[in-house]
Amino acid sequence: MKSSSETPLASCHYPRCFNIQCTKAEKCLHRLVAVHDTSDYPVISIVNPLCIPADSEQCPYFKSTQKVRVAWGISHLLDEVPSKSFQPLKQQLIAHFGRGRYYRFYRKECALSLEDQDYVRKAFQQYGIDKEPVFDFYSEEYKW
Repeated sequence: MKSSSETPLASCHYPRCFNIQCTKAEKCLHRLVAVHDTSDYPVISIVNPLCIPADSEQCPYFKSTQKVRVAWGISHLLDEVPSKSFQPLKQQLIAHFGRGRYYRFYRKECALSLEDQDYVRKAFQQYGIDKEPVFDFYSEEYKW
């Protein structure tokens, strides 16, 4: 996922779908991008019409337009963590996410998915921390 300033609607690389007969078109992100396309990009990516199954209910390219709530930033995540748990918890998070990804979360370059947020919540519980993890902010994003 990218930040809300660069959604799939603003990307020339996200495949468009021009299948107007598709029964799932109204709820498909590939179709939504195609419908809202502009002339900003002279070259775009599309789903090959020859690869779309006749039964659109079985389309492997379908991506829901339903948005998900993602968290951004962990700069204050460990502020309320007891000092005895601070370092081990931080090390566990870095071990799970990897150092690069952990610091991308910290710098708000990458959002925490629902699964990522759940992992942080469970890690807090493992260390006996009853408070909800504090992320810098939330946004609604397409899951693409």
